[in-house]
Amino acid sequence: MLQSILLILVVIGAFWGYRKLGHLDPKARRRILLRSAIGAVALLLIMAAATGRMHWLVAVIGALIPFMRGLLGIGLQFLPLWLKHKNREQPGEHQQHTRSPAPQTTMDTKEAQDVLGLKGDLARGEITAEMINDAHRRLIQKLHPDRGGNDYLASRVNLARDLLLKRIEKP
Repeated sequence: MLQSILLILVVIGAFWGYRKLGHLDPKARRRILLRSAIGAVALLLIMAAATGRMHWLVAVIGALIPFMRGLLGIGLQFLPLWLKHKNREQPGEHQQHTRSPAPQTTMDTKEAQDVLGLKGDLARGEITAEMINDAHRRLIQKLHPDRGGNDYLASRVNLARDLLLKRIEKP
């Protein structure tokens, strides 16, 4: 008797769901059907384990399948990063890498102020060592090679800081 009621409820639910799916676009329909199928398989595995027809570990593995699908997607997103890390040059290996251009070793005071984004006259004391160090810290956090910047820009920021600090120290 209980099985007949459950069967009738399942048939009514399937008919109602089929009618609702008819009004959805194909992409949403496919997504709902896939999730429903995975849920039904997981529910059947749990029911089989609960009734003693299957070992409980198999039911746990079956229930973890939807989570594994999500982990696979995350793993595929990190695959290029892992491959880049794996292919880094090892000591003793001779791989050719493109190098960034050698930094210029000369810079004038105006250019150094522009690089650090400082306004004012250095000779009149409108720019202090603290202002230079703050501007350098702010820029190097964005432009450091370890944080997505490159060697050339980081070296230009360092060169600008050093030049301006030397100009401040000189009377």
